[in-house]
Amino acid sequence: MRVRNYELMYIIDPTIGGDEDYAAVVERVNKAIVNAGGTISEGEWLGPTGRRKLAYPIRHHGQDLTEGFYVLTRFQAQPHQIATFERDLKLNEDVIRYLLTVVE
Repeated sequence: MRVRNYELMYIIDPTIGGDEDYAAVVERVNKAIVNAGGTISEGEWLGPTGRRKLAYPIRHHGQDLTEGFYVLTRFQAQPHQIATFERDLKLNEDVIRYLLTVVE
């Protein structure tokens, strides 16, 4: 199978703590990509860009969040590896929303 380029944008829960906590969440997501068989090139992620207002409130753990920390990651993986990675991403309680797209 051929390797495809993917772009992942996700929002981190703003109530988890300080900068070290956000860095830990980004590291956990990047590790999930690598564990699923993907590769992240150096400089291919932009993470957390600071607290930003959401377009609409998102209910997460019983509260309506109106802000979040956006992270953008670009990586390469084979299509059959994505299901494993997405399962890990859905189980990560610090990620409130994500969008995974194929970059042509």
